[in-house]
Amino acid sequence: MNILAIGAHPDDIETSCGGTLAKYAKMGHKVFTATATNGNVGSSTLSMEEIARIRKEEARRAAAVIGAEYVCLDYDDEMFFEDKTARLKFIDLVRYCKADVILTHNPEDYNPDHELTSKIINDIAVMIPVAKIETPNKPYDKIPIIAYFEPVNGLGFVPTEYVDITDHIETKIEMCRCHQSQISWMQDNYKDTMADKDFFENYEIIARYRGIQCGVQYAEGFRMANDAFRVVPYRILP
Repeated sequence: MNILAIGAHPDDIETSCGGTLAKYAKMGHKVFTATATNGNVGSSTLSMEEIARIRKEEARRAAAVIGAEYVCLDYDDEMFFEDKTARLKFIDLVRYCKADVILTHNPEDYNPDHELTSKIINDIAVMIPVAKIETPNKPYDKIPIIAYFEPVNGLGFVPTEYVDITDHIETKIEMCRCHQSQISWMQDNYKDTMADKDFFENYEIIARYRGIQCGVQYAEGFRMANDAFRVVPYRILP
């Protein structure tokens, strides 16, 4: 299959579903990672142009860890809004990847970029095969299946599906640690809670917690999109 994981910002994907993507890749599936924004507000010291360049390069390096291809739609971080152009960009991205499965944010999340990314993916999924909606990449005859990964720290999220990532936890952490710019950003921007902390450690703890819930050492949790067009009688998560 072709797997597309799309997040709002660089590091969203690796922290939320990096182990699952590593598992997909190990099984021989083609994996794409994408972000709606370029993360250009993610620094207290660098210009928006410079931090955007750094964050996109970090995302490319993280994707390369598992042999995935990274695509950035290049919207401004926290200034990403829906219009016709955004819809067409998302449709074209999915068509470019010829995605069978899409992993994305939960519709209810703490960040508007996260929620909008999820909304657009859900809205455009049924449009992928529609020939009269023209984009540079041609339609293909499939409506992708969508699974939601959990918000930061799993707040308010109860998984209905789990993926055992025990054999891929080190790869997940390696992918996360490609995003070194985010360690200093979190420490600078959230001084009261993140001072002297490496926030990527949280994701190993969450993976252990999800593992406890489903009876393995490490896991990632998901919910499937509830859409009659995309219901399948078999499991699509690895």
